[in-house]
Amino acid sequence: MDSAACHARPLPSELTGLGRATLRPMRWIAVLAVSAAALAACGASAASTQAKPMRIQFGLGGGNMVPFQVTIEPTGRVRATGSIRPKRRQLSRTKVASLSGLVRHEFATGLKSRECRGANPDVGSDFIHAAGRTVSVHGTCEPRFQRLWNTLAAAVGLRAG
Repeated sequence: MDSAACHARPLPSELTGLGRATLRPMRWIAVLAVSAAALAACGASAASTQAKPMRIQFGLGGGNMVPFQVTIEPTGRVRATGSIRPKRRQLSRTKVASLSGLVRHEFATGLKSRECRGANPDVGSDFIHAAGRTVSVHGTCEPRFQRLWNTLAAAVGLRAG
């Protein structure tokens, strides 16, 4: 045996006893496992932020009108304070998740509180409170807010207006 062969470092496959035929399928399994984990993590994070139900409160406050507030709990339970009574006392979790996603989207895309020009000071402001944020509009100059408020009202069986 020559001196070069004695001092040569053994290949990893020679140390483990695994040949190339074994390493190739194991490499594919590792690539597939990492890909599946990455896809699962992406899907789980998207689902958890978009579909997770949250508490939503909306109503009317201020002015000379009797204030009211409707609360939609993450469980779907509907509660109300003030002079109004919603027709629905329970919503499905799917409906609450849908409404939560809609509120999150509108809040994230710049829905802001507004004082509309020419609004009657005797009439209170409509408001929506969720995720630690409140948006209120006094008047009818914000169509996106009105659509969202009316959608919430219709979901619990209130006449929107």
